[in-house]
Amino acid sequence: MEKYCMYLRKSRADAEAEARGEGETLARHEHTLQELAKRRHFPIVKIYREIVSGDSIASRPQMQQLLQDLGEKLYDGVLVMEIERLARGNTIDQGIVAEAFKESDTKIITPSKTYDPNNEFDEEYFEFSLFMSRREYKTIKRRMQAGRVASIKEGNYIGTNPPYGYKKISPAPKIRTLEIVEDEAAVIRMIFDMYLNERLGAKAIAARLNTLQIQPQKSPCWEPVSIRKILKNPVYAGKIRWHTKSDGEIISDGYHKAIIPYDIFCDVQKRIENRSVPQVQSGTELQNYYHDLLYCANCGHQMRRRPAKNRKGYMLCLRNECRGKVTCSPIELIDEVVMSSIQIRLNELTLSVKEHETVSNVSSNSKADVEKQIEAALIKLKNQKDRLYTFLETDVYTVEVFVERMKSLEEKEKSLKSELESIKSENEENSKKLSLDAAIIFLQQVLDEFHTATPKRKNELLRSVIHHIDYRKTQRMCKNKMQSDMNLDVVFL
Repeated sequence: MEKYCMYLRKSRADAEAEARGEGETLARHEHTLQELAKRRHFPIVKIYREIVSGDSIASRPQMQQLLQDLGEKLYDGVLVMEIERLARGNTIDQGIVAEAFKESDTKIITPSKTYDPNNEFDEEYFEFSLFMSRREYKTIKRRMQAGRVASIKEGNYIGTNPPYGYKKISPAPKIRTLEIVEDEAAVIRMIFDMYLNERLGAKAIAARLNTLQIQPQKSPCWEPVSIRKILKNPVYAGKIRWHTKSDGEIISDGYHKAIIPYDIFCDVQKRIENRSVPQVQSGTELQNYYHDLLYCANCGHQMRRRPAKNRKGYMLCLRNECRGKVTCSPIELIDEVVMSSIQIRLNELTLSVKEHETVSNVSSNSKADVEKQIEAALIKLKNQKDRLYTFLETDVYTVEVFVERMKSLEEKEKSLKSELESIKSENEENSKKLSLDAAIIFLQQVLDEFHTATPKRKNELLRSVIHHIDYRKTQRMCKNKMQSDMNLDVVFL
């Protein structure tokens, strides 16, 4: 007794047709092939329904099962809507399918034609149909990829799932973008702030979010890898990123609003690029107190600590491009130069504060009252000037009287504005003095505590006053010349 099976598979065109409301594809195809089987008296013993539109056999489980069954010669024929439904992948996949039908002597039956793979002419037609199918598939794929790239360059978000902090919206035809979810956006801002300003790493940030019981999008808890992906994702700066084989990485301005300012995002990328993993093992304390502070001026990457038996150790750059160059100095020498730089900075700020100190007989409260009085007087002068125009237009004042009185009012206004600017300038100087006073306190604290503090505390002290340190050196150390010509460019906060 003859046995036949049916193979059903959706294509991308079918999925688009279903989206337009044209009905369920597999059901329509099955109905058509069942009618064909009835007319031709083909007993259908099994139906293979492929619900995925895969490019290769590896991604189509029903096709894999069909090929296995063909190898066991279970069927006399396979009913399919078109030859293209069997194989549209690469040449290897097409060859596997053609060989399976030929070896099992299984016919391919479509509504328009029956193919006998062991018939020379049918075999050629079958192979030609697969070739044309592959060519059409490549054309469609190129067109779809070009459409995606064009859509991205316009600012559309075409990803399947929205990133944390956003939801997908379609405010107009052919526009697919993102809308901020404010609760999640607040978490995103917190992550960037902790990384850039608090100088925390991905692991520490994830731990803090978990402690605060903030739920991520899909996982039960935050993982460091998720934090790193967020920090590197330009979508949070209002950009769209896409990768293609031909064009590489594409970044364009998106329709959506940014959660993070672009300059902040760029600062984070610079820190990610230059930052190395802290030299802290589980259960131990930080030993490199120049972590996240000392950078090689040659390559821009963070320098590492190498322990030594008879001294504190050495700071060196481990990057390949710097190896063999002069990138190593004793930590004692670096400490000496850094403390000297802090002392010089302290002296400069102390002198600056003295220069800003001016003797004033007017208290701060009196200055505030004077400022309010001047502002009120300026408003009164403006009203008087407005009335002058009214008097001129109603012939109460002649032109000569108008010009004379206007001139007098403008001189008073100029004098009052000059006095107001003087008070504001003095207030700014006092505010600047207060910030200088705070900086002096921090610098003095570093000098007082540094030499007796733990490495972790030293790192905290240095980071309270220093943004980063650039390390330069052009001459190697030798036994009799440990200092050489090392130069540190200390950039203060």
